[in-house]
Amino acid sequence: MFGFTKCGKCEGAAFKLQEVNVNGAAYRMYAIQCTSCQTPIGVTEYFDNGSLLKKQEKAIADLGQKISHIENAVNQIAYALQSLRR
Repeated sequence: MFGFTKCGKCEGAAFKLQEVNVNGAAYRMYAIQCTSCQTPIGVTEYFDNGSLLKKQEKAIADLGQKISHIENAVNQIAYALQSLRR
């Protein structure tokens, strides 16, 4: 059986993400805050790593496809050059 999270200060059960500026942090962060009293109960990264990874995987796949097209074009040029030598 799962419980639910309550704010340690006011016992509220509704929370929001609030962007926070952390001095010296290399990346932006979100605080998870109680919507009633604004007490932070946790901190998480601003960027969703899973989403960033999916974008990188797609970019890599797109590059692979472009390289394949370039390889085909180079092969066609090589074949045409060999035909001219004959």
